[in-house]
Amino acid sequence: MKVPKGLYFHPMFVHFPQALFPVAFAMFLLYLATGAASLEQGVYLVSAFGLVAAPVTTITGFLDWKIRYKGYMTRVFKIKIVAAFTLIALALCAVLLRTYVPVVAALPLSGLGWLYGALLAGCVGTCVVSGYYGGKLVFH
Repeated sequence: MKVPKGLYFHPMFVHFPQALFPVAFAMFLLYLATGAASLEQGVYLVSAFGLVAAPVTTITGFLDWKIRYKGYMTRVFKIKIVAAFTLIALALCAVLLRTYVPVVAALPLSGLGWLYGALLAGCVGTCVVSGYYGGKLVFH
């Protein structure tokens, strides 16, 4: 596949989950501090948008890897591939948990509420790892 020089698909989409999941987690922490229900609803919506964006980001990353890097497998790409699927799994669990147990984040948090928070934190951690290694590719 011939792609015009300078056209990279992945950087166009990668910023969505990289921004949405940290925002969702920050809103979750603000919700815990304030109890404002609108913040918790925002966490759910932002996480859902992040979940929708993550597979698009993963697909464009795969395409750029295959096209730009000829599918050459290195430690960095292995980490990024694992991180991409981990992010999708964590986000899917968080969104489904909140969808099927709408009161999961009711204050004071119960066991499932803490699990929900941990899933959101895991999404942020995964974004940090993925972003770090993506930076190693771009700024080598």
